[in-house]
Amino acid sequence: MTRTMERYADADGRTGTVGTGPGRRTVVALGDSVTAGYAVPHPRASVAGQLAARLSARENATVTWRVCAKSGATAYDALGLVDEAALADADLIFVSVGVNDLKNGHSARRYRRDLGALLDAILAAAPRARVCLLGIPPLDHFPAFPRPLADVLGWRGRAFDAIAAEELARRPRTLRIETREPLGPEMFGPDGFHPSEALHAAFADAVMRELARLDGRWLGQGA
Repeated sequence: MTRTMERYADADGRTGTVGTGPGRRTVVALGDSVTAGYAVPHPRASVAGQLAARLSARENATVTWRVCAKSGATAYDALGLVDEAALADADLIFVSVGVNDLKNGHSARRYRRDLGALLDAILAAAPRARVCLLGIPPLDHFPAFPRPLADVLGWRGRAFDAIAAEELARRPRTLRIETREPLGPEMFGPDGFHPSEALHAAFADAVMRELARLDGRWLGQGA
């Protein structure tokens, strides 16, 4: 069963700067349509821009944000987005992949292999960064998907999310934010599938809470 959705564009902009504080930080958003800011009108409203704004306020820093993302990217596709020049000085990298892998019918084995390779490439290219992976959301609650398609995607999403958690546990400098709770309609864009500005903000808030839990021991300090 397939569902045709209205097409939108990625956010217009690949880099920017927030704040004027004395500290210097770099945030990179890498992966699929979430990190590309699909259907979000301005990158300031995407997770990249919102993370940069929050980090600037918290650290009293000038924060540069960069986007290395493409709508429709799988974990394997995202390997081609790992740009050493863009990631070398990163302090925080927000990664979103997985939904396209399961939607495209990739096996769990293939996803584990591709995600592992992606995480290793990012960690090698960004030797001081914390890498935050977005958990796969509860696809069975997405307005865009009718049943029984929604139930199948939800089940596969939970299986892929468990794989991601296992792969992160094997690697240093990684963290994860979960998206297991049902999402209200205000969290979706007009297509009922991609995140709204409100959900991008929620992602940024979740990352900042996790960083606070680490008690500041996360920037430029390796494992």
